[in-house]
Amino acid sequence: MKVTNWRRKLMASLAAGGLIMPVAANAANLDTNLVANPGFESVDFGTTGDYGSPTVLNWLGGPGFAYSHNPTVTGIPDYADGEDPPGAGDWYFTANNNPGSPTGDWRAPDLVYQDIAVGTGPTGTQIAAGEAAFKLSAWMSSFANDNDFGIVHVNFHDGGGTSLGTVQINDGDPGPNNVWSLNAASGLVPVGTASVRVSLFGGVANGGTDGYIDNVDLQLTDAANELLFLQVNTTTGQASLRNLTGAPVHIDYYEVTSASDSLNATSWNSLQEQNVAGFPAGNGTGNGWEQAGGADSGVISESYLTGNSAVANGATIGLGAAFNAAGAQDLVFRYGAVAAAANPTGDYNNNGTVDAADYVAWRKNPGAFGGQQGYNNWRANFGASGGPSGPSTLTTGFIRYVSSGGAAAVPEASTLLLVGIGLTTLATCRRPRT
Repeated sequence: MKVTNWRRKLMASLAAGGLIMPVAANAANLDTNLVANPGFESVDFGTTGDYGSPTVLNWLGGPGFAYSHNPTVTGIPDYADGEDPPGAGDWYFTANNNPGSPTGDWRAPDLVYQDIAVGTGPTGTQIAAGEAAFKLSAWMSSFANDNDFGIVHVNFHDGGGTSLGTVQINDGDPGPNNVWSLNAASGLVPVGTASVRVSLFGGVANGGTDGYIDNVDLQLTDAANELLFLQVNTTTGQASLRNLTGAPVHIDYYEVTSASDSLNATSWNSLQEQNVAGFPAGNGTGNGWEQAGGADSGVISESYLTGNSAVANGATIGLGAAFNAAGAQDLVFRYGAVAAAANPTGDYNNNGTVDAADYVAWRKNPGAFGGQQGYNNWRANFGASGGPSGPSTLTTGFIRYVSSGGAAAVPEASTLLLVGIGLTTLATCRRPRT
């Protein structure tokens, strides 16, 4: 029997109507999960859905309900396929449990959600500087062979509640048997973001939204930890491509644009012109880096059609005096990021390499990684790594303006504007468990 709690429903209705704005307590911190109750371990049996499933707390609207990883303990069914995600507790969110709707499920954003304030504290400072990035991930599964999938949707709002851009991850390709798998995305946070709304729902493939979600993680961080950037000296006009992410980034394209024609294409020193090791010059057939035609004060770009080059961690690659020091600081930098190949068998921490850290992960939870066979896989593939593979995904980096003395200039909001260039097209990588 479905039991309702009028007080909780009243609060949810007020929140949905914008009359109250819930805020996560840890919303001002960088490099920490900002989502409250991300693993859905806090539940309430005061309001129940189908099969007696409890309400998940801290998530407004809805109510959203949870199924259980441990039905023998909780008495609530487990319909998700595959071994439980690492760090899983008793519960996970199900999109296919909305007894009050005609469809019986949740299939749109802004229905089961939470709002997180990020406009103050360390996150606010990083956003205002134009160098804040987000990292979004969640584990997802489905039921039997339905191919329905879970969706985590993020909407970036300014102080007035206007959307500045959205991004979402989903398990739209659940793979064999729809087992629990990790889905992730990262990108720039729009300048002016004051709050973030995280919504949970499901995608329909077989008549309903049997999409299951666990361990939602949303973090804000220094954008240099996640993205390539273009460092521009406002005195000399020198521009350099930089990587401080902690790992090589493979690219096959980049472009710099200026709406006010602040580029200097004549002084631009392209990769094709430099022809250095790892960044070969092409001969017009796409076999190396080649300038795109029509370079001018509004755009410079080049591509490597048949391959890609690794920008090493810590690398600084000069591109000449490509910036007109007298021009407006309105540059926009994008690059084609080539995704890593599928993780090799035995890579249990999804870092692209089978190493000692994967053994530690297996040892802590052998059952989650195939038991004895999982150990055998790790041992047989120790040292293996996945290489980059195309096609690339157009990714928006950021611009860091500095003076000749090294002091950073204040970036204008336009340099990182994401509206219109598609936060929704940011790279979304699915990392299936082996």
